[in-house]
Amino acid sequence: MDTDRAWSLLPDGGPLLAEAVDGPRGLDGADHWEDPLRSYAALQRATVGRADELTALGVPDLRPARLPELLDELIERTDAPAEVRAVRPRFADWCAQLAASANGAALDHSDLHEGQVFTAGGRHVFFDWGDAAVAHPFTSLLVTARVTRRRHGADAPRVLARLRDAYLEAWTGGQGRELPALRREVSLACRVGAVTRAHSWGRVFPDPAGRTVAAPREHLVRWLAELLNEPPL
Repeated sequence: MDTDRAWSLLPDGGPLLAEAVDGPRGLDGADHWEDPLRSYAALQRATVGRADELTALGVPDLRPARLPELLDELIERTDAPAEVRAVRPRFADWCAQLAASANGAALDHSDLHEGQVFTAGGRHVFFDWGDAAVAHPFTSLLVTARVTRRRHGADAPRVLARLRDAYLEAWTGGQGRELPALRREVSLACRVGAVTRAHSWGRVFPDPAGRTVAAPREHLVRWLAELLNEPPL
């Protein structure tokens, strides 16, 4: 551990999921993400019911009930376009629906893509939790879906449908939840997840005094503008 430079040396975690996709084996379609997403969903399920414990440890609280207030702060801070301001009432409704979900809040990695997963021998390790928060669990799929869309182009809708349903397997057992309702919840969570991503940018790039957010305005506004688009799932 080098505390002066905030560096730490850790054991080799093995190949990245991105290397498995782009390497000699060239995994295609949903094959490379289905098992990791099942493992990730199981990890999240283990954190349901522990939101207060996690926030007491310092994990940011981005549960749906708090997001309208956070959106207001981000709009004010960035002087967001009028179109973003106009979507605020609908955003509050989306958040209310998610807050009433039986799934509860869970740990959300918030930046889950192929470069954040070690995978070897059927074992998947998720790392770089710097953007993590306590949130609706399904918001985790926002970044995964965006990366998948870029990778698979015209085939992305088919691949994303498989990935979504593989992830949701962990959320159907024993709760009496039907897939159609869970799929709608995924869409809502991915939509409001734009605000959790904007908030993450602000947390990662504070000013030296820690009082205001110094993240480039364009990054924050770009994420807020995602509220105007159809969700990726």
